[in-house]
Amino acid sequence: MSSLRSAAMDSRVAQLVTALLAEPSAVEPAWTRERLGPVVRRVVDRGIFSLDDVRVYVQLAESLGDDFESQRPHAWMRSWLDDASVSDPVARLHRVVRERRRREDVAAQNERKEAAFRLRHATAGEGR
Repeated sequence: MSSLRSAAMDSRVAQLVTALLAEPSAVEPAWTRERLGPVVRRVVDRGIFSLDDVRVYVQLAESLGDDFESQRPHAWMRSWLDDASVSDPVARLHRVVRERRRREDVAAQNERKEAAFRLRHATAGEGR
């Protein structure tokens, strides 16, 4: 039974990889079948099967690196993707995407505040 399930998963992964590679705007030109396969396998193993949701995960991998889940700065993403308190794997993925955007917005806001502070408190010799 497990070999049948594994064959079905392999087939779904191959189908998704082919679909993603066929879409010119879906994946960056550097993606190859060999590079995209393990990324799609990870998301399918998590229980995410729709092409749109797989595309969201691939876009994360595109911007953060193929193995972003194993990178220390992104460890929170893996724990959120593994969070059993949220039963729907698709909801977990979208929760990670929303939190990532929120964190990027906060970081950009903090940079703007810091730049404004530096301008406001610049010494006379620094260009004021």
